[in-house]
Amino acid sequence: MSSLSPSLSLSLSLSLSLSLSPAPPKFLRTPNDQTGVQGGVASFICQATGDPRPKIVWNKKGKKVSNQRFEVIDFDDGSGSVLRIQPLRTPRDEAIYECVASNTVGELSATTRLTVLREDQLPPGFPTIDMGPQLKVVERTRTATMLCAASGNPDPDISWFKDFLPVNTTNNNGRIKQLRSGALQIEQSEESDQGKYECVATNNDGTRYSAPANLYVRVRRVPPRFSIPPTDNEIMPGGSVNITCVAVGSPMPYVKWMLGAEDLTPEDDMPIGRNVLELTDVRQSNNYTCVAMSTLGVIEAVAQITVKALPKPPGIPLVTERTATSITLTWDSGNPEPVSYYIIQHKSKISEDTYKEIDGVATTRYSVGGLSPYSDYEFRVVAVNNIGRGSPSDGIEAKTAEQAPSTAPRQVRGRMLSATTAIIHWDEPEEANGQIMGYRVYYTMDSAQHVNIWEKQIVRGSNFLTIQGLIPNKTYYIKVLAYTSVGDGPLSADLQIIAKTGVPSQPTDFKGEAKSETSILLSWIAPKRISFEPTTTYLLKDLKPFTTYTFQLAARSKHGIGAYTNEISAETPQTQPSAPPQDVKCSSPSSTNILVSWRPPPTELQNGIITKYAIQYAATEGEDTTIQQISDIPPESSQYLLENMEKWTEYRVTVTAHTDVGEGPESLPQLIRTEEDVPSGPPRKVEVEAVNSTSIKVIWRSPMPTKQHGQIRGYQVHYVRMVNGEPMGQPGIKDILIEDAQEMVITELQAESTYSVAMAAYTTKGDGARSKPKLITTTGAVPEKPRLMVSPTNMGTALLQWHPPTLTHGPLQGYRLRFGRKDVDPLTIIEFPERENHYTTKEIHKGASYTFRLSARNKVGFGEETVKEINTPEDVPSGFPQSIAAEGGTTTTIQVNWNPLLLAERNGVIVKYALQYKDINSPRSPSELFITAPESTVTLDSLKADTTYDIKMCAFTSKGSGPYSPSVQFRTQPLDQVFAKNFHVKAAMKTSVLLTWEIPDNYNAAQPFTILYDNGQSVEVDGKLTQKLITGLQAGTQYSFLLTNRGNSAGGLQHRVSTMTAPDILRTKPYLIGKTNLDGMVSVELPSVQTSEKVRGYYIVVVPLKKQRTGKYLKPWDSPDEMNLEELLKEINRTTRGLRFRRQAEPKAYIAAYFKDLPTEFTLGDTKIYGDFENKQLANGQEYIFFVLAVLEISENTMYATSPYSDPVVSADLDPQPIIDEEEGLIWVVGPVLAVVFIICIVIAILLYKRKRAESEARKGSLPNSKEIPSHNPTDPVELRRMNFQTPGMASHPPIPILELADHLERLKANDNLKFSQEYEVNMRLVSYLFAYLGQIGSLFKSRHVMLFSRNPLIQSLQKCYSPANLPFRKASPHRTAGIQEKKLRWLPVENLFTGRTRGTQISQSFQSAQCKAHHPRAAVSLNGNNFPI
Repeated sequence: MSSLSPSLSLSLSLSLSLSLSPAPPKFLRTPNDQTGVQGGVASFICQATGDPRPKIVWNKKGKKVSNQRFEVIDFDDGSGSVLRIQPLRTPRDEAIYECVASNTVGELSATTRLTVLREDQLPPGFPTIDMGPQLKVVERTRTATMLCAASGNPDPDISWFKDFLPVNTTNNNGRIKQLRSGALQIEQSEESDQGKYECVATNNDGTRYSAPANLYVRVRRVPPRFSIPPTDNEIMPGGSVNITCVAVGSPMPYVKWMLGAEDLTPEDDMPIGRNVLELTDVRQSNNYTCVAMSTLGVIEAVAQITVKALPKPPGIPLVTERTATSITLTWDSGNPEPVSYYIIQHKSKISEDTYKEIDGVATTRYSVGGLSPYSDYEFRVVAVNNIGRGSPSDGIEAKTAEQAPSTAPRQVRGRMLSATTAIIHWDEPEEANGQIMGYRVYYTMDSAQHVNIWEKQIVRGSNFLTIQGLIPNKTYYIKVLAYTSVGDGPLSADLQIIAKTGVPSQPTDFKGEAKSETSILLSWIAPKRISFEPTTTYLLKDLKPFTTYTFQLAARSKHGIGAYTNEISAETPQTQPSAPPQDVKCSSPSSTNILVSWRPPPTELQNGIITKYAIQYAATEGEDTTIQQISDIPPESSQYLLENMEKWTEYRVTVTAHTDVGEGPESLPQLIRTEEDVPSGPPRKVEVEAVNSTSIKVIWRSPMPTKQHGQIRGYQVHYVRMVNGEPMGQPGIKDILIEDAQEMVITELQAESTYSVAMAAYTTKGDGARSKPKLITTTGAVPEKPRLMVSPTNMGTALLQWHPPTLTHGPLQGYRLRFGRKDVDPLTIIEFPERENHYTTKEIHKGASYTFRLSARNKVGFGEETVKEINTPEDVPSGFPQSIAAEGGTTTTIQVNWNPLLLAERNGVIVKYALQYKDINSPRSPSELFITAPESTVTLDSLKADTTYDIKMCAFTSKGSGPYSPSVQFRTQPLDQVFAKNFHVKAAMKTSVLLTWEIPDNYNAAQPFTILYDNGQSVEVDGKLTQKLITGLQAGTQYSFLLTNRGNSAGGLQHRVSTMTAPDILRTKPYLIGKTNLDGMVSVELPSVQTSEKVRGYYIVVVPLKKQRTGKYLKPWDSPDEMNLEELLKEINRTTRGLRFRRQAEPKAYIAAYFKDLPTEFTLGDTKIYGDFENKQLANGQEYIFFVLAVLEISENTMYATSPYSDPVVSADLDPQPIIDEEEGLIWVVGPVLAVVFIICIVIAILLYKRKRAESEARKGSLPNSKEIPSHNPTDPVELRRMNFQTPGMASHPPIPILELADHLERLKANDNLKFSQEYEVNMRLVSYLFAYLGQIGSLFKSRHVMLFSRNPLIQSLQKCYSPANLPFRKASPHRTAGIQEKKLRWLPVENLFTGRTRGTQISQSFQSAQCKAHHPRAAVSLNGNNFPI
């Protein structure tokens, strides 16, 4: 039996390898050329074989067939397919068709040609079906004959098709055969013969198919039979089982169960066809009978139910034979019932492990092998049947026989006792395999000699030997073996020893063990009798993975190196490859496959044995981009075909190599796109609408991107006329060779007809899936074009005359005229009754193109339009440009804008404009500038500053220029007039807006600004200010603000900004919950927020109220929106917050807390930090109000919504202080000073008056007439100086109002300030007096009462003339005044005092300065309403 096994396995492996070897495709049947008739059928047959089974694909002109008339029918056995084309169309279907058979091994193709002829083109010998098959019904097992007769020249061959597949008459045992007459005869007909049959006649001229006919096979009455007979079962005692019995027949039989003669199924509840017997708690074996009954007979079937139990323990096994490695056992079955097999359990007697099992023992005798010699074992046997395994038998003990030792003695070592004597030690063998009888020690100086020639000594009863008579300084090789009564064991490894005193002996037990992929641990036992603790291990690092290393070891002392150990080897383990596969390449052989190829990693970087490869790939586009992995590619493979990929999709592919340890690095990713394929999805959202009676419009969207499978090259529209739901005639096909086309108009259709329309997209691979057909009905026919004549006149009109169309398709109901200029939309539409035939249009402009479109209407609608166009001759314009305006002016430029001429006044195409402008005070002719149309703006430059210009414009056509427009005047800006800039909205509140702007350094601050807003409302702003709070607005309302200066006669400069006020989201005020406690805290209820807008945050703002002299607190504003929130906004928008230790003159509003979400309650004054803001403790005796400020993020401008003020809250005043009014204390300081100054001024005025009285009398002749002299005596010091110290220029110069002083100074500056220097002069004594006087005043004022105004022209002029300019005041001596505490003054430049202002004291100057050499003397210091001349 064993001798036959190798040959049997060889034959099996050979046949298996042959069956698994792949084979390329091979054709079994190829298609033949055919000639068919239009409207008929053509079928091509193609069959192929191969391993794996090839796939058959049909192509037409290189593209896969895809058409509703093309059907591919596969053979049932998968060997091929039939391409059926029905109905045939010429010449569309005439082409070369290709059958392609492909599998993973190769590809094969065969071509055939199809020719389609019309009936009038058929040759005389073309086959004709004289008699085709007819509908036939036969009974099963009867013979059916399908008749067919055909004629032609030559006589045609007849073949048959069943369900579009060829009928094979060779593989059915002659049951189906074709008679000589061409008829098909089917004997012993079966249900599978039922189907649709066609007769095909073929000769050299062509092929013709008969009309199909159905064959029906009728089944006769059948007696009952068991389709599922009952089966036998074996169960455990008390188990359950279900027995199924199914019978069939005609008619269907009744089925019941019986146990012996007992009916288990009631007669009145007997099922038909199927009966399931459910048995539970079965304790006894029985036979159950299934009975099937019908009118055609009764049949029975028996099922045996056997109750089984577990087997009993076998008998005690006996040892019948033993060897050193095996024990032969025999035993008694111990079971009356058959046993399936036995299990032998055994283990070593001294082992505590579980029993080892030998499964599947079929006999009661077995030899247990693989045992250790001279060892004790325990054995027992277990029986197993089909129910399970029983209990084990009683165990026995047995010992294996002796054997020669299988290992050499251990730890062989030696040392020199003297120069000629050595002692050798060893340990017993690890596997003695019996009783050790003794040892033999071999030694020699020539290790090349056979061991039998070596000297030897036998040792019994001990493990050492003393060898004497050695030759000094020689190396000896020593081996030791152990022997038993059976035989010798193996020799130990060589022990080398040098016969020399002091040289260490050879280390023992020298081993190498790999600790990692790059390290090996060497270990040994050092020689005996060493005075120090020697090293016994060493770790070698930085080794190569998967490499074998050899080692030898020797001990060394001061006397020399001892003998080396025998050579040992150790191998570093494998690790992951450190390099990826090489030369990874990808290609796409088809639209769903990617071929990946590679070479293994470099050998030196494999780090082990390559066990497999893995490919990771993922789509880089589309919905599913998850990473897929192909694992377990055999290591010998160098390529792999990825299948079932998405079509026309880019993939990222990497390859990794694996060892047993793990995976190496990925290769560089390869990007590969699968090949194109035909779209699998139709165009989307296909809509069809009727355009008119002969046209329809098709609208669609491209297929789903995931179903395009390539670049869409175009679309096909298939349409066919439908009559009573059936297509009539040949379908029409329209190709659109534009990939992004989305609509098409199909023309030349029939009126009032229904069409079926379907769409398909195509790529380079062919047509894709079609959309669902859409039905559309064209409208009724509309009238043709009427005849139209247009005759323009010289009076600006045109006469239109028309005649009815030739074909009206019913009575006319009227006309529709659409006309107008071609450059103006929309056209004017007029409808006329059917009898109207003329119309006169008015307002035909010169130099214009007009279009006239006339269409006739019947009951269906308007027909196609007749289009006529006329062009009127050009002329010069009769009008001028409109809305001429100048804006954005500077000192030398101005921008002029205008609108085109009115349409009726152009009289042609405007080619250019002419603009004339001149200085209104210049006698020269105007300058002229030409602007090419269609420009509507121009900038005039190189103009004079502060000059009024007159401009006018005209337009040109090709015929000439039109009239000039009325003159428009504008004025350039003065040289020193620079307007504000950067006008913007800083903050928008609920009912107020804070506007800010910037003022250049050279801006005339005396000229105020005006802000216009809200339909004419305005507010005037001081020219020195750079911001303005506009109040009284409506919440949530759009406003536009216009900033302008007073300007001149040509209009001032303007800036415009728009914004929306904040919505009213905080409508209720905060409420006090309790009273203020002694710690300065009070609890408040905050308002609710009513908004869906995005709120950045909320701020709690506390406003301390100012206490009046009466002791009452004043609330300065009715609403928080009236406050200037600039300081608060700086706090909100600051990036770093620090404390400022500066005492405030008066309490200021501050932010107590910030919240992202506004809480419902809050405690004021708890000294905690909320969002970087300190909730300060409320001051004792101080009254407060507070409100909530919300910052909104709605538009580009930040919005701030505020709640109403809360009710006043007063912190408890524990230590009230007397009220001291700073203004009252200030009066005690300033009052006496002003009184003294006033008296001095009066004295000076009287003295001056008396001194100059005589001179005044002498000059009366040069004074103005008496009408201009006031009747009262002048008291103003300035007027007194004008009378007493007049210059020649002052004598004829009346006083100038301050508002006109700036313009007056500009006129005086002409001619290098000549007039200015003639008329004005400076009294230097008064200037010196001014410095001294103001220095005394400055020593009395507190610096904190001085507000600085930096741009004082008088001070700037004095600085230029008198150096140094920044003369400091002397520090005032400490003083004390009633009600005012002692305070030191700061050093203050003199220029600041000129612009200072204190409460009750004002220092001002009332003129614009010129240069140093000529200062206006009309300047005075005004103190408490009294003017002192300077």
